[in-house]
Amino acid sequence: MPESLDLMRRRHELAELRKLLLSREQTLGELRAHLISFEGRYLRQVGLLYRRLDEWEQKIAELHGRAAEPESESDEWHAEDVSNSFDPLVLKTAYRDLVKLLHPDFAADADDEQRRTYLMSLANEAYRRQDIAAIRRMLSGYDPALDLTSARSSHEEAVRLSAMIFQVTQDLEAANLQIEELQRSESAKLQQRTLEAARQGRDLLAEMAARVNGSIGLAMRRYELDLSRKQRPSKGMSVESLVTAEIKL
Repeated sequence: MPESLDLMRRRHELAELRKLLLSREQTLGELRAHLISFEGRYLRQVGLLYRRLDEWEQKIAELHGRAAEPESESDEWHAEDVSNSFDPLVLKTAYRDLVKLLHPDFAADADDEQRRTYLMSLANEAYRRQDIAAIRRMLSGYDPALDLTSARSSHEEAVRLSAMIFQVTQDLEAANLQIEELQRSESAKLQQRTLEAARQGRDLLAEMAARVNGSIGLAMRRYELDLSRKQRPSKGMSVESLVTAEIKL
């Protein structure tokens, strides 16, 4: 294959991979945003009630001089950190470093400016959805110095394009993996169950909240009964005490 045709093929492949990566990154961002929103709803409707239930269980345990037994995993769904906790300062610093690396003002020529503009759009999208992993991948996978078109042979250009194709392919695989992991998460499973229940005219989270409220009521009543039983002997001598006293006499 002539060198010019080979370079054209590589550029086309790179362009198509970049489009696909942008689409998958957008899908990832939307999925993460939807799950974060759902988790917030779950925590407000159900999670806070579980905290109250834990508090009452702890009171009962302390009343009997023992540690509270942890809830089984089937009793409570714990919201996952879908947002991939990060330090906002770390995100901002990484983004600024990426802007310094990619900014179109530093372009060597028109082609370089076009590439930088495209990559800046990816960086801005990653920053908007607070995706520190994507920003770090771009920091480690792109060097504008390698993108200068002047004084570059066909072989050098082919090597450069191959390296960029490899990097974008790696980024694409990472994005697909993150999407699959989120789709398999407990957050996504519960969200799907909630949607299916809604199609049947049911509010699954409201049903869960009602069950937890019922458990809280039972725990409160149990605490009151146990407290009453523990306080009862102090009001007078128990039958056991009287029997013991008679034996001693």
